[in-house]
Amino acid sequence: MSDSFRILAVDDDPGLQDIYRDILESRPARVSIATDADALPTFGVHCCGQAREAVEAVRRGVAGQAPFAAVFLDVNLPPGPSGIWAAEEVLRIDPATNIVLVTGGIGSELGKVPQHLRFSDRLLFLQKPFHPQEIVQFATALAAKWVAERQVRALHHTLEELVNRRTAELVRTNQQLRREIDHRKHTQKELQESLGRLTGIIDGTVMAIATMVEKRDPYTSGHQARVAELARAIGRELGLPPDRLEGLYIASAIHDIGKISLPAEILSKPSQLSSIEKSLIQVHAQAGYDILRMVDFPWPVATIVLQHHERLNGTGYPQGLAGDTILQEARIVGVADVVETMSSHRPYRPSIGLEKALEEITTHRGVLYDPAAVDACLKVIREKSFEFVDPVFA
Repeated sequence: MSDSFRILAVDDDPGLQDIYRDILESRPARVSIATDADALPTFGVHCCGQAREAVEAVRRGVAGQAPFAAVFLDVNLPPGPSGIWAAEEVLRIDPATNIVLVTGGIGSELGKVPQHLRFSDRLLFLQKPFHPQEIVQFATALAAKWVAERQVRALHHTLEELVNRRTAELVRTNQQLRREIDHRKHTQKELQESLGRLTGIIDGTVMAIATMVEKRDPYTSGHQARVAELARAIGRELGLPPDRLEGLYIASAIHDIGKISLPAEILSKPSQLSSIEKSLIQVHAQAGYDILRMVDFPWPVATIVLQHHERLNGTGYPQGLAGDTILQEARIVGVADVVETMSSHRPYRPSIGLEKALEEITTHRGVLYDPAAVDACLKVIREKSFEFVDPVFA
């Protein structure tokens, strides 16, 4: 900003033009502005005698980036257009300037002012004859107002530029995020497809193993498949998430894999087993664990297989675990295994029946079998019409 405020004084009387110069140029403008000079800024007065000259002076000032802070404009400027005409033209060229209409009769002249200018904050009136101090006060006040408005406009422009820059940055960031999201969605889709293929491979491998085990024991064919279906129904009733349900199903489908290590004669024996044969049978849980523990399943399949014959009161095998030390999935498989076994035919006995199986888990609910698993099993069979399908892996 310049260290001088430009003032335009318009009067057809050369003597009054000199008065404006003498009044304003003889004293500093007591207005605070940013300047490197130690002295206060001054008023630079430009004078002319006709309305058209005044309009042209304002036009040149705006074009040269040296606008007027204030214009003192006599209303009567014969023989040309009036000061009121000039005021309207000046404000059209430079809406930021401030105009003081100088007149001998404010009341009579006000009616000549266009409607849209009567209440403008850019237009003031000064009665002739005026006191020199009035000119100084008007010039000082309007210069301060002009400076403040320029600073506000500059700040607004700066903020607008900042907002535009930040908006452009946000747009670029959003575009980058959108590309990143699209890339991640594509990657996620590929991973999901890959996971689906791997899950299919795991399921197929597990079912092949289960089928291989059951071919050695044709009399109990389909047992693991039926246990897997019931265990999954129980787990779903208990609210297990899909991932855990998958692990539960896989473990259930091969829970008797350890029987592959037993002699076929024991598995298919048509009479009651001796105590020694029962001891051999009980080894199948540990044998199944030993077979599966080196397989890197995403679920604790080997541990579920190891624990599916454990009981809540610690009377199960092979470790004699009790209560919550037994995995929930193993407790679910334990209930499903008992129900399927008792309701199916065996080489050494006919089917005991589903109702007897349900009576067994109900009687020993909370003693041998997990209460929540028992309740869920009873609900899916009695209320949700679960039925064993023989034999299906799905």
